Amino acid sequence: MMIYILKNKEMPWGNYGEILWQGIYYFDKKKQEHRILRTAPFCPEIYRSQYDRESPVIIVKEYVKKLIEKNFLYFNFVKVYKNKIVKLDWQDWDLSKDESEIYLSGDMDAEEYITNKKHNEVFSQGLGNLYALIPEKDGYSYYDEKDAQEKLAKLTLSTKDIFITHSLKNQEIYVSEKFKLFLETNFPNDIYFESAKLGEPEDFNKLAEKFLHLDVLKEKTEKMSDNDWSKWHKLKGEAQRLIERIDSLKTETAKDKRKEKIQLLLNQVHEIYPLNYEKWTYGFWREN
Repeated sequence: MMIYILKNKEMPWGNYGEILWQGIYYFDKKKQEHRILRTAPFCPEIYRSQYDRESPVIIVKEYVKKLIEKNFLYFNFVKVYKNKIVKLDWQDWDLSKDESEIYLSGDMDAEEYITNKKHNEVFSQGLGNLYALIPEKDGYSYYDEKDAQEKLAKLTLSTKDIFITHSLKNQEIYVSEKFKLFLETNFPNDIYFESAKLGEPEDFNKLAEKFLHLDVLKEKTEKMSDNDWSKWHKLKGEAQRLIERIDSLKTETAKDKRKEKIQLLLNQVHEIYPLNYEKWTYGFWREN
């Protein structure tokens, strides 16, 4: 079974070129909206979002969405809110040059191609509706130290036409051979593919436990309110201050009482949100 990694068209000028092509995508958790900021009037028919902490999506134009839905079932499309669309007609630039036409100074980020300019509603409307194709998370990826590369774990290899995995690195978007052929046939100039590597981690159970723990933390994080975080930091700070001052106590009895209070505080911290072991907690706290 062949699995492939979906990649955006290769652009010159490093991150600057990538931002021109893909813009900036993010998910607004408060409003539960998928949002983009990008240049116009040019927009690829189909492209993947940037590599960052966000779960990656594929951004498509409306007719592309309809074409995919005619050929594949059960894909999850969500309309994208065009948060900021700026006028920058770059597609006819000479891509062979060492620098872009308006290459920003070295102390500026590539994103400032977009963030420094004003939203243009006319060009935003001209892009039409955009949608995010959201891959399901299925299976695990791991880094093979021997081969120095990321691999898909064979034991959890997905049979879906498009998916992402549990991974400790930047997320790739994986597609089946069927979906790869469809995309290559219809959109040969926007994306390309690399063959994914498959493997078997030395300790699969340990790998699975690690990702299960991360999923629990993520679920806990999403439920935390601002008040929860405020209380968590307050209790943690109080415990740390008590630890820093414990050597000033003169009797062992006083130190033992202080240790009991410290452990109580750290247990309260851990109950609100899991506390990782840190150097200053050694000898004062352990997870029950």
